[in-house]
Amino acid sequence: MSHILLKGWHRYKERGSYSWKSSLVVAFAATILLWWLPIFGPMLSGYVSGRVSGSKYKGLIITALVAAIIGVASFLFTFVFPVPSSVGYYLSSTIIYHLQTISPYGAWFVSSVGRMFTDFPYYLSFFPPNWAVLVAFGFIGGAMSELLVRDTERKSVLSAKHPIHNDAKALTPREVDYAPQADSHPLLKKIIRDKEVQESSEDYI
Repeated sequence: MSHILLKGWHRYKERGSYSWKSSLVVAFAATILLWWLPIFGPMLSGYVSGRVSGSKYKGLIITALVAAIIGVASFLFTFVFPVPSSVGYYLSSTIIYHLQTISPYGAWFVSSVGRMFTDFPYYLSFFPPNWAVLVAFGFIGGAMSELLVRDTERKSVLSAKHPIHNDAKALTPREVDYAPQADSHPLLKKIIRDKEVQESSEDYI
């Protein structure tokens, strides 16, 4: 017997691994870690977060949301709740100073990230290239996820496996010859006998 299962067959199979929460975390972390790399940093963080989101619109919204959150935080800590100079001096003279003895690059990175969150004009200086590229590639990454989902769904339908047999080959119907058994039902025997008698009469005529 052949079977095929089409209705609801692994619809959007890849979408189970997609999550807007994971995409938001990836976008925020990757943007902070790669923002200093001109153009290529936002491209990578935007594309990866868009792929994790699973949708072009989700990728667009999430990357735009991350850029807006960083901008709002920078604006608040610059004009509304400015960081006291004593706190800034303490951080630069202790944490950054000791970090610089271990890794000059790490000290520069921490100082630059802190400046981005506490100096709104510095944030705006990266606005045209970095943040626009981040949002654009978030959209592109999400679009790529949708294309892969559709391609997976199409392949699943073309090679539909039976859920019990767990067979990778598509099952096709077969035609077989059927002959009634000798000890078949009495009614079936009578029908066959009548048919034989009728055929004999036709041949005789």
